[in-house]
Amino acid sequence: MASMASMSTWGKEGGPVRSVPDAGGRGYPALDGLRGLAAIIVVYYHVTGVATGFRGGIFGHGYLAVDLFFALSGFVLFHAYEERFRQGLSVGAFLWLRLIRLYPLYAIGLSIGLAANGLILLIDPTQGITGGHLLSSIATGLVLLPSLPPTGDLFPLNGPCWTLMLELMANILMAILWRRISVRTMVVLCATLAVILTVYVTAHGDVAAGDKWSNLLFGLVRCALSFSIGILVRLLSGGRTPGTAPGNVMLGLLCLALAALLICSPPAQYAGPYDLAFILVASPLFILLGSRIAPTGSTARLCSLSGGTSYALYVTHCPMIGVVLLWSYTTGTLVYRDHLLLFASGYTLVFAALAYALDRLYDVPVRRWLGRQRGSMAPNAIPVPRPVPDHGRAA
Repeated sequence: MASMASMSTWGKEGGPVRSVPDAGGRGYPALDGLRGLAAIIVVYYHVTGVATGFRGGIFGHGYLAVDLFFALSGFVLFHAYEERFRQGLSVGAFLWLRLIRLYPLYAIGLSIGLAANGLILLIDPTQGITGGHLLSSIATGLVLLPSLPPTGDLFPLNGPCWTLMLELMANILMAILWRRISVRTMVVLCATLAVILTVYVTAHGDVAAGDKWSNLLFGLVRCALSFSIGILVRLLSGGRTPGTAPGNVMLGLLCLALAALLICSPPAQYAGPYDLAFILVASPLFILLGSRIAPTGSTARLCSLSGGTSYALYVTHCPMIGVVLLWSYTTGTLVYRDHLLLFASGYTLVFAALAYALDRLYDVPVRRWLGRQRGSMAPNAIPVPRPVPDHGRAA
């Protein structure tokens, strides 16, 4: 049975990070497209993984999407906020902007997790979270902190939210230490973290960890390394405006390459080197190339759409997988496992539609309202940039 608490392997994936406009008002639409694609693959990874116990097979390395998301976050946030920090944006104001971007949809994801747990208790009371564990998960979850006591899953009601917590920590450190960020310091930091990552992978076989209290420290290393790599790519590239190369063709090739790498399942003995190569080589290359591409026409609109809904898709899709799987066991329904890819496709379409509706009808209006509240509370303060709109920030 797949209880709510047992689905800790959902944490093998993280949250998307939407691109932000540059100083000229233009963003990185190709990065939005890559992010949206990675988020879709993550849903497939979770749906198929929960059904098979994450024992290899297709989408076996979908968890590497989290490392791409962390790197994207480092790239776009440092690009968006470095100059604003120089102009006087405080750590507190920056944190408020991050919470405006992250929390509204996070709260919806937590609510879906609670509803899913309630349905699981109705189907089979032995499989859900109850009592003190449930109360703790709610109380700590409301403030985006891991569940207590310090055992088991960090976020049992919505597993992937551990990545949001770590990303927020990385964001705060960037805001505090931005004056010390340089190519030299980031090279030293990335090299040090890469050594630690290599040691861990040598001992454990892959990087699919960070969602439990027992491997939280490695999750911190995993987040810090990829986030720092993203900042380093931004420093080395100069954050120049996307070019006018044949963007649609180039983006299509990048998407095919990304999908192949995330879907690929090499033999177990090569899983560790494969993960390291993706994090240290492929992920930075995707970001660098994606930041140089300017898709046009319907391709650009599709990038905007997929990037705009990627966070909502990421933060809402997981909890209900457990409900469906448990219901299929209880009723003897065979469609889940016997037609797994077909089911995963349908599930992805349903939650992609939900994500689109949440992004447009809930998240954008709520963030605008919260942004206005911030402005009214500090009328004489240094102007705080409004929360990045649909092509804006994070997941």
